Amino acid sequence: MSWKRAIVNAPTLSGVIEEQAKIQPDRTALRFEGRSWTFQELNAWSDQAAQALSARGLRRGDRLCWLARNFSVFWPAIVACSKIGAVMTPVNWRLAPAEVAQIIADAAPKLIVGEKAFTDPLATQIDLQAFPLMLLESDGVDGFEKMIDAHDPKRPDYAPARDDIVVQLYTSGTTGLPKGVVLSNRCYQELGEAGIEAGVLAPQHDDEEALHALPHFHIAGVNFGFMAFARSMPVIQHRQFDPAAIVREAQTGTPLNSFFVPAMIMMVLQAAKAAGAPVENFANVSYGAAPMPEPLLDAAMAAMPKARFTQFYGMTETTGGLSVLSHEDHAKGCKQRISAGKPLPGCEVSVVDPETRNEAPQRAVGEIVMRSPFIMEGYWNKADATRAVLRNGWYCTGDAGRFDENGFLYVVDRVKDMIISGGENIYPAEIENILAAHPAVLEAAIVGMPDEKWGELVRAFIVKRPGAELTPEQAIEFLAPKIAGFKLPKKIEFLDALPRNPSGKILKTTLRKL
Repeated sequence: MSWKRAIVNAPTLSGVIEEQAKIQPDRTALRFEGRSWTFQELNAWSDQAAQALSARGLRRGDRLCWLARNFSVFWPAIVACSKIGAVMTPVNWRLAPAEVAQIIADAAPKLIVGEKAFTDPLATQIDLQAFPLMLLESDGVDGFEKMIDAHDPKRPDYAPARDDIVVQLYTSGTTGLPKGVVLSNRCYQELGEAGIEAGVLAPQHDDEEALHALPHFHIAGVNFGFMAFARSMPVIQHRQFDPAAIVREAQTGTPLNSFFVPAMIMMVLQAAKAAGAPVENFANVSYGAAPMPEPLLDAAMAAMPKARFTQFYGMTETTGGLSVLSHEDHAKGCKQRISAGKPLPGCEVSVVDPETRNEAPQRAVGEIVMRSPFIMEGYWNKADATRAVLRNGWYCTGDAGRFDENGFLYVVDRVKDMIISGGENIYPAEIENILAAHPAVLEAAIVGMPDEKWGELVRAFIVKRPGAELTPEQAIEFLAPKIAGFKLPKKIEFLDALPRNPSGKILKTTLRKL
């Protein structure tokens, strides 16, 4: 069947699916492990889910915590949340149980939906009886999909609004404590408008499909799915990222539109080489969350010669949007190919002096700040933290950057010292605070060290207390139960003292040079 592609941008997330269900009800919207759903079926499924959640007592503003990998039912669940005014709150299942428990306690959800492998370890951290729990693998009374199937596909009476909060994603701060980023339907509609105007993710083929292997707890995981739905692309949902499975998908002949972090691209290329299989079926490759090393970019563009490459720079607080580097600007020899591109339509970006807050001269490095309609509503229950980053309508990113004479933005450092490893944000203060509790540790500093595969890895510098004994293995053993594995230092060095400036601040730039 030949399809006329519809591109929609509704005032609510649920409206995207409802509009597509009206325009092209029989077009495939979602594929997952051998099953598929049309837009009409996905919309009906989300109506069932909305009725089920309402029956469980979820109302406008109530949180649903999702602690699971990328099941197909996530999509009707998040659409259902939009339909009844509830808030989808995906939680990073890669975190340690203590970290997950902290987020759940902060979100205070009306319902937790999860996989047993991730919910069982929580029993030692929180009283799960206080939070109704439903499982994705169960056919019993606690089965989430069974609960949905028991309801009729009747649209709820609630009328969702642009200002309804629809998604809450957790991101850490410089204190290491997680903060819930509150995003409304407005954020997504405004970002959608900017993306359509900028032509991002524009399909090149009528039969192009979106290969989705990003975790739903990341801003790009939610965004990429809805951007695909809005562009009439079926979402091929992978339960989790598996490079070999991605390579197999590339052999089907279907043109693929994808979004990866650079470490994922490297692993896909390695898997393709190991399998002796081409990956030429990629029609669009978008990436973000970490810088793309030029050698990796060259290798990817060579292996995927038909693909249009797009880099996105943004953060959860900006609904993932700030600037875009177009395919044309990726060309070899273009100096801007290592930049973060130019601001999205409707997005004002400035570089300011971190001390005076005055606009920095062209080429001068300062803090990147932005103003747009798709900035978050704020941090959940953290007014002080919100005021610290939202100043007079401007969001202060904490990233250091500069503009060149042609308006391209370059991100040169991170004011907040954040480490990005494989697309995961790691905040040194969190690890430093835990290490400081070890009786043998006088003080510690965490920095990122470059890594070809992951972008960065965690490196620790420790000063031991006089007379104390501590080995790297013992330090890791102390940290392991308290933080996620990807946050563990991959190299630990002991120093007699940490380098400091005259005011006593630790010189992390000096440590990075080490």
